[in-house]
Amino acid sequence: MTQNGNELSVNRTPWERMSGSTRKKIVWGFWFVTWLGLMAGFFYRSFYDYVVIFSAFHVLVFFFLFQYQVKPFPVQLRVVYLLWVVVGTYVPHMVILMYITTIGLASNLFLNYCPLARMMYLLPWNREEPFSFNLLMRVILTPPVPGRFKPVS
Repeated sequence: MTQNGNELSVNRTPWERMSGSTRKKIVWGFWFVTWLGLMAGFFYRSFYDYVVIFSAFHVLVFFFLFQYQVKPFPVQLRVVYLLWVVVGTYVPHMVILMYITTIGLASNLFLNYCPLARMMYLLPWNREEPFSFNLLMRVILTPPVPGRFKPVS
């Protein structure tokens, strides 16, 4: 339903009603706090427990912002990230995942290159074209982009 050419705010998610700059600040802030916890985890592994708790909170916030839907890519990304840090924190000998995510999250925060988003783009329900070696290479080699990742054609 539209009114004066604009979609009624009733039909839009809280995420859609936010300005782009507010979204960017929220996303960057959540990931930065998570990254600080990961950095602290290098020195005291008990901080990884806090990363898991904060990541679960992050998921809940995004569930709310997207009206409790799992299909939106930002929600999927946070759910998979939470699973990643749970495994890295609580499964014996999987702490390497925490080191990987520390580097990956730094590249996302400071270079706009999110390795996890790129991997998730390759899942059948997230991509818009058949999987191929060409697609894989474009996903890996597309220069960093702000916002949601899409490979160059």
